[in-house]
Amino acid sequence: MDKRNKTALAYLLIGVAAAGRALLSVPENAAIQEVSLTVLALVGYLLLASKSRLPVLFGAAGLVLELILSGVPAGGASVWLIPALRVADLWLFWGASVVLLRLAGRQGSRVPYLAALPLAVYSVAHFLPALTTLAAVAFVAFSVLMLWFAAVMIRAYNNARVKK
Repeated sequence: MDKRNKTALAYLLIGVAAAGRALLSVPENAAIQEVSLTVLALVGYLLLASKSRLPVLFGAAGLVLELILSGVPAGGASVWLIPALRVADLWLFWGASVVLLRLAGRQGSRVPYLAALPLAVYSVAHFLPALTTLAAVAFVAFSVLMLWFAAVMIRAYNNARVKK
């Protein structure tokens, strides 16, 4: 790979980070992994900053949330704070994916909007102990759809690599 091809490198980093995020089986108890994957994606976002700054904002906000999540002690007020921050972090990841798909020339795809449905279900069910199973299924469905996003980013990497 040509190391001067920043666009190809950005899509590769974002694709690898997205695949890693999608393969984290449980959003809880994966704080360090999420932080490292978000940093990886943020480097990719920074390489694409000349095309759009919105992913950088989403990535930076997600990194801040993940750093907070990795340091919040369990119990007390964090019983509601942790799930709320986790849901906000996932929505930031989703928002960055929508912008990045547009940058990769896939603006006509409906998959990110389809992915918003299980994310919305997870966002609500995650707070209700009686709906724990529904929240888990919704999270898995969202993760599978985000694997598609990772594949698109890897394809965009290959297209950018071949163009140069």
